[in-house]
Amino acid sequence: MNFSVLLALVILLALGTWQMDRKGQKAALLEKLERVNEDIIELQSVNINEDNLDSWLYRKLQIDGNFISDKNLFVFAHLSEPRGSYGGAGYWIMTPFLANNGKLIIINRGFIPQNMFDDFFEGINQYDKEKITGYVRKFDEKNFFTPTTDYDQKILYLFEKTDIKKIFNLNKIEPYFIDLIDLDQNIPQSNETLLKFPDNHLSYAITWYGLATALLFIYFYSRNRRKKK
Repeated sequence: MNFSVLLALVILLALGTWQMDRKGQKAALLEKLERVNEDIIELQSVNINEDNLDSWLYRKLQIDGNFISDKNLFVFAHLSEPRGSYGGAGYWIMTPFLANNGKLIIINRGFIPQNMFDDFFEGINQYDKEKITGYVRKFDEKNFFTPTTDYDQKILYLFEKTDIKKIFNLNKIEPYFIDLIDLDQNIPQSNETLLKFPDNHLSYAITWYGLATALLFIYFYSRNRRKKK
């Protein structure tokens, strides 16, 4: 088998295996999403930490406390399938919340369309709710393609814990953030947590493995024909 055929075969098999691995990851995620149907749990009755965080993702927490309303930052987003009235390019509004038990939790208050951001900005701190409910979410991790955080404008492109702490000048926050679901005002538009994910990885894997099989068939068929001449 020549090098080019072998290389193509390895790539096709690797892509198929990668899709099967992604299928396993997606199945685990879809299982976690079933937790959104469970009853609301009060924060004061649980202890969520780095070790058990995975078992709490997408559960609904109710938290008593107060927003630190003079601290806000913005995560750029593109809301393609909104539940509310607004979608497209915009920002998630992130604000720290000091729970009555002393825990400092970052709250995603909801989405603001980009074209409404300047008009809304003056009233962004006017929020004094003392009891909130939302989904437990895990912070993102940066990769090579993540745009650089704008520290001056307080704009991020991921829910990244280190940059959030730096912008807010906070030494310690909880290892998770909360996607708000019970906000009773139009903007920010809450309850926009993505809860549906397509699961096409098996069909993709079959495609890559099928191409690998076809490549082998064509290679050996051509080889046998050359031998017969």
